[in-house]
Amino acid sequence: MSLDLIDGPKIKEILAAGVETLVGHKEEVDALNVFPVPDGDTGTNMSLTFQAALREAEKASDEVPDILERAAQGALMGARGNSGVIVSQFFRGFARAVGKAQHLGIPEIAKGIVGAANTAYQAVRKPVEGTILTVIREAGAKAQALQGKEQDPIRFFEQVYRHAEEVLAKTPEMLPTLKQAGVVDAGGKGLLFFFQGVLAALKGEAIPVKKAAPAEKKPLFAPVEDDLDPENITFQYCTEFIIRGENMDLETIKEDLEPHGDSLLVVGDEQTVKIHIHTNNPGLILDYAVHLGSLSEIDINNMVEQSQQRLEQLRRDKTPQANKEIGLVAVASGEGLQNIFRSLGVDEVIAGGQTMNPSTEDLYKAVMKVPAKQVIILPNNGNIVMTAGQVSELTDIPLAVVPSKSIPQGIAALMAFAPEETLVHNQEAMTRALSTVVTGEVTFAVRASSINGLEIQEGDIIGLKDGDIVCKGKDASAVLLDLLANCVEAEDSFITIYYGHDINEKEAEGVLEKVQSLFPDAEVELYYGGQPLYYYLFSVE
Repeated sequence: MSLDLIDGPKIKEILAAGVETLVGHKEEVDALNVFPVPDGDTGTNMSLTFQAALREAEKASDEVPDILERAAQGALMGARGNSGVIVSQFFRGFARAVGKAQHLGIPEIAKGIVGAANTAYQAVRKPVEGTILTVIREAGAKAQALQGKEQDPIRFFEQVYRHAEEVLAKTPEMLPTLKQAGVVDAGGKGLLFFFQGVLAALKGEAIPVKKAAPAEKKPLFAPVEDDLDPENITFQYCTEFIIRGENMDLETIKEDLEPHGDSLLVVGDEQTVKIHIHTNNPGLILDYAVHLGSLSEIDINNMVEQSQQRLEQLRRDKTPQANKEIGLVAVASGEGLQNIFRSLGVDEVIAGGQTMNPSTEDLYKAVMKVPAKQVIILPNNGNIVMTAGQVSELTDIPLAVVPSKSIPQGIAALMAFAPEETLVHNQEAMTRALSTVVTGEVTFAVRASSINGLEIQEGDIIGLKDGDIVCKGKDASAVLLDLLANCVEAEDSFITIYYGHDINEKEAEGVLEKVQSLFPDAEVELYYGGQPLYYYLFSVE
């Protein structure tokens, strides 16, 4: 066999094999996440990004440049989370380095992986060694070194793969957080699974490859929309997700969930269950489900908002739009938080955050809805900042990303927004405002771990200060008070608390009284955030 024989159809075949292998091991990659918080899992984000690349590649002609360019574009549009963005840059760099080559030989493969590494590094403002970036770079270096020395294509790629495995095994020595958790880098592991599938396909080994899932998922039940009237919708949130666990009883799940909504569908087996429900309390549904196993592919849509948007779109189609100078897009999860962002002047709020990282395409579509000449994006999550940065490649509209990594940071940034000022001025002022607040988060541990001297068990309530776990306990409100004691300094004068779906109003008001008593010199405000998975969010300034 010769890699000169790797033409367009063969590239589609090995790409599909690599994607299928990764998708089949995504839970294993998810399990490598260092922090025990509910998060946008690396394996899931990488799988969705690779699948988006495959979807576009399958639509391409059989010409090599067309396949690689379409795959790169698909990965860009489908990129989710930081790992997904790096994957999109991998495809982009590979395609650019290979150029117009009609077949992939050893020189083209080596050049492509080196180009992929260079482009991926350029996409990260502060590259960190011991991550997927290191694995890509070392794979490229090995491929380059083998040029002229290795003529057999299978032995060539096998050596590249083995070297990448060795580098991945060393990542805990490069990153203390990995060593402390006793794991290798999750992104690097995901890439190795992709390489594993590619190598198997090159060897002619059978891989049960499925076609990439369609980009647009059809709803299992059509929402009730008589004449698109939102008031006819009884249950507001269309909630879908998958649970993976052990010995799950489908009938028990149905009986437990039935009182909380309609259009309920529970399908699967004892290990994997797909749930669809229309409900007014998705947080309650997710809290129930997370005790049964690990959650993935969570998709929550506000059907009232969707109906309103359809009505507004019809009106926009009939009437001219106002065109203001600067518009705003923000990411937030939870009805209360979304309403707060709208009240602060945000034009488009995308449902998303932890466990629900929007794709580049989701952000792009939101930007295109904003009736403004220029747009500012507030990601409000550290795993969405890089994704937001990709949107400028898809539109000629001047864009600025304010790298907010939490909801409190996003709100602080909005306080600094001045619509009469320039885009650059606002980006700088809003970015400076991020450092004026301390962010606190109270959630639960999804796995046991040892961090910052704390022995954390699965299910423990944990408190995070600016993303760093500093305390734990068994009661959400008690952990909130403990966390505030770690965050509030003598000179701080404002504390703003947002309570989530799993905290009732009476409990929240009781907490407010305790906080006011503990910090009498600070002005304390309480708001309903409605966010899932996080009992409390707060800012201190």
